[in-house]
Amino acid sequence: MGLPFALVLPGLGEVKSFDELGKKYHDWLGAQDVAIQVLFTGLQSALQGGVLGYMFGSISAIDPNQNGAVKPSNPALDSMVKAGPWGSARNLAALTGVQAAASLAIKKARNGKEDVYSAMGASFLSGVAYSVVSGSPNPIQSAVTTGAAFALFNGLIYQIGQAFKPDFADTEYDRGKYMLKTLGLTKYADNLKKGLLTDNTIMLWNDSALAECRIPPGPRLLILHHLDTYRNPSNILKPALPLPPLPPQPLAAVGTAGR
Repeated sequence: MGLPFALVLPGLGEVKSFDELGKKYHDWLGAQDVAIQVLFTGLQSALQGGVLGYMFGSISAIDPNQNGAVKPSNPALDSMVKAGPWGSARNLAALTGVQAAASLAIKKARNGKEDVYSAMGASFLSGVAYSVVSGSPNPIQSAVTTGAAFALFNGLIYQIGQAFKPDFADTEYDRGKYMLKTLGLTKYADNLKKGLLTDNTIMLWNDSALAECRIPPGPRLLILHHLDTYRNPSNILKPALPLPPLPPQPLAAVGTAGR
């Protein structure tokens, strides 16, 4: 969807559509330090949560006694009604903002590893934040119990989701992931799946294809330079030297193929 007029934003340049704005923002954020990524990710999710919370609070604030309706006796629903639109916006903004920021921070700290412990850790912190901003009469006890409840619930949901995942190994991206690991670019491994850049397409990768997967310019240059050593060996090696082999296949994939 195009903008009514072109915008020139600091750090992003000129943008002419919302899609281009989102892509440039994602590329810019991916090139920042981890602290900046965590901060902006949390703020973005907090803003979205605040908007949803305000809308939900506005609906909940409607007088339940209108038209002869009976006021709900559910304590949780009653507390939501009392919080009002701005209270609900504040609570949900804290919940979603801390959840997103903590999830990214834990993932970065664990070198991209995600498991049930990561999910439970982020949920615990978001539960603590929700309890603190909601104004519980016993803040310390409520923060611990709410955080624990959030962590256990999200951990259960994560385990259920893992149970329904296919039990066969995904080997279509093994060589691409191995190449990224060799270049120190492991954090962009998931981008390959988003663009369906399987191992069969490695020799066809170009700048535009990698950009579509939202891989920043610096890593793109490293990947293409690495591939050029295999695609154009005459430009790099002397004629007397043998041609280099294809990018090596990971040991795990070799073992799987030999069975």
